[in-house]
Amino acid sequence: MNRLMAGAMWLLMSGVAAQVQAQQLRYEDIFTSEALRVELVHTAYRDRDVFALEALAIEPVWPGPRRNLIDPTGYGKYRFKVIDKATSKVVFSQGYCTLLGEWITTEEAASGAGRSMSEPLRFPRPKAPVQLVVEGRVEKTGKFAELARIEIDPSAYDVPSEKHFDFAVTTLHESKTDLARSVDVVVVPDGYSPLEMDKMRADAARLSRLLLASTPFDRHADRLSVRLVEAVGRGSGPDEPRKGWFQPTAVGTTFDTFRSPRYLTTADMRTLKRIAALSPYDTIVVVVNTNRYGGGGIPGWYSIYPSDSEYDEYVFQHEFGHGFAGLGDEYYTSPTSYDEDAFYAAGVEPWEPNLTIETARAKIKWGAFIPAEVPVPTPDDPKYDGVVGLFEGGGYKAKGIFRPTRNSKMFHKGEVGFGPVNEAAIEKMIRYLSDEEVRP
Repeated sequence: MNRLMAGAMWLLMSGVAAQVQAQQLRYEDIFTSEALRVELVHTAYRDRDVFALEALAIEPVWPGPRRNLIDPTGYGKYRFKVIDKATSKVVFSQGYCTLLGEWITTEEAASGAGRSMSEPLRFPRPKAPVQLVVEGRVEKTGKFAELARIEIDPSAYDVPSEKHFDFAVTTLHESKTDLARSVDVVVVPDGYSPLEMDKMRADAARLSRLLLASTPFDRHADRLSVRLVEAVGRGSGPDEPRKGWFQPTAVGTTFDTFRSPRYLTTADMRTLKRIAALSPYDTIVVVVNTNRYGGGGIPGWYSIYPSDSEYDEYVFQHEFGHGFAGLGDEYYTSPTSYDEDAFYAAGVEPWEPNLTIETARAKIKWGAFIPAEVPVPTPDDPKYDGVVGLFEGGGYKAKGIFRPTRNSKMFHKGEVGFGPVNEAAIEKMIRYLSDEEVRP
């Protein structure tokens, strides 16, 4: 068995236990063909979390996996589980991250302040009452612990069908498989006025072409769909608070998040997911009408990038690596607004597939990819360019966290690829979302 095959087997094996459990669940026995969106409000403090139910809504279709009901990845700062009340069985789970989960690691949170953000969670609509359990990772151990448990009756008379927006949906690329076996990308534009519809469509079409031409997505074009929701607002461009610019846009994107000039995000997940629900989707990309450099990607939440900056293509690929595949930042020299030790606690293994604190070859997540002749840790030497190893520096820290390659799209905006480990992680997510069985 060669190293590439061994590495692929490692990624596949990690989902076997979840697959075995999922195979015992028959989708049609538990769920309808629709989706249920549970709109929560999450209030966080540095040391505690409070969740409250705001609303429920029925979306017309569940486009996600129907066999892979239990998340096999282990990714995310948070995770939610859907538990059938009659049997107490977990019938669905999914990991995710949030902007609020990042805010918890900032200086503002450390001062004792609290903050609330919308947190919509979405899963197949159950046929019977369920419990929604939200879990978060304990900072000092990295293990999941229960944060909230909410009773849900999906058949209650006051649960409405989705009807908040009526923007048109345009298909940019169609997969050759059905919804449950395709990866469905929805593009939600922001910062486009009604006079900029042609530019919006052109920017979204360019995004679709870029995605389908990027490795490893180019190898899976037949199972990828890309659709544009033609959302418009009254303003042009995102908010830029440092300049005193605030725009009435569709989903409220803004630079200067957490006082980081280039961090482009939105906290209005309620509106974003209501707009995205007009299209079947597994993952959301927000293209923002701006030529300023910046972006943001939050695993399981969204990928945001600027339409016209000098590095817009790189930013899209980098942020999509975050939002789609849960990849961590591999750089460590750029300043952030986070408390680095709160974001990655000392002695706790990062959950991201491309970061580790392990230095023993047998314990390294991507150890099967590392050639026997490559030393670990691996020296920061150009002779190891393009080679998988164990390079120190990553996750905003110069010491103590390691990345798989000397350079990649998660490290630097140069003309480099994702690298073998990151590509394998992306392909694992493609297999999961396209309902392909994960087996060795």
